[in-house]
Amino acid sequence: MMIREYEERDSERLYEILLSSLDESYREEMFSFFRMQWPKGQLVACDFAGRPVGFIFTTKVDDRHVRIMMFAVDSAHRSMGIGSKLLVDLMRAAMMNGMTHISLEVRPSNMRAIGFYKRHGFAPTEILRSYYNDGGDAVRMDMILN
Repeated sequence: MMIREYEERDSERLYEILLSSLDESYREEMFSFFRMQWPKGQLVACDFAGRPVGFIFTTKVDDRHVRIMMFAVDSAHRSMGIGSKLLVDLMRAAMMNGMTHISLEVRPSNMRAIGFYKRHGFAPTEILRSYYNDGGDAVRMDMILN
């Protein structure tokens, strides 16, 4: 498996993964939007044939703070360490670019994701009421980078 920065040619495949993995509605153009903000914060995991199997997309909140906006791994490739590799590579890129803080939001019912983030050093810090488009709440989770 290889992790690399997002390229425009990845859009169609990443959008397929997004639609099958996330319950929020996004437009395919969001990939380019996030890339314009901070190219190093848009990472894609590819299988040995070069086909994208997962991604993590972020936005810079400010010069020290990165926020994870979209993060998904194709269902056929889960539980193989791909999500962990994407997250660790993002943390490395953030630290190398002077970032000290990463945040994200996740549904309180998504215990698998919450456990994953806790294992990687994130802590729940806030409940955001009616955060999602469907009126669902979110848990904000934060990590301070060393």
